[in-house]
Amino acid sequence: MKQRNMIKLLCTSILVLLLSSCSTYKMEVQQGNALSNEAVSQLRQGMSKDEVLSMLGTPLLQDNFRSNRWDYVYFTKQGKKTSNRQGITLLFRGDSLVRVMK
Repeated sequence: MKQRNMIKLLCTSILVLLLSSCSTYKMEVQQGNALSNEAVSQLRQGMSKDEVLSMLGTPLLQDNFRSNRWDYVYFTKQGKKTSNRQGITLLFRGDSLVRVMK
């Protein structure tokens, strides 16, 4: 009987420790396109959309009503606080890149 009570106490203690640690842990969330300075510096006016896609990947935001604008956004979030935010906007005329805005 005494051993059973010790096991219950041990299990309860472990459960309390596990649950209390959950409230203090803040997961880091990364979202979007992490762009290197090297890749961004290789963008040139006149590049096709396919060339840009192969260099940078699919943009995080594409406006269905304005297909000439692509937004690449990247941020990390620790808990409720955004710690790092980066982004560029690319403007196209037809299939050609005409402007890069940082």
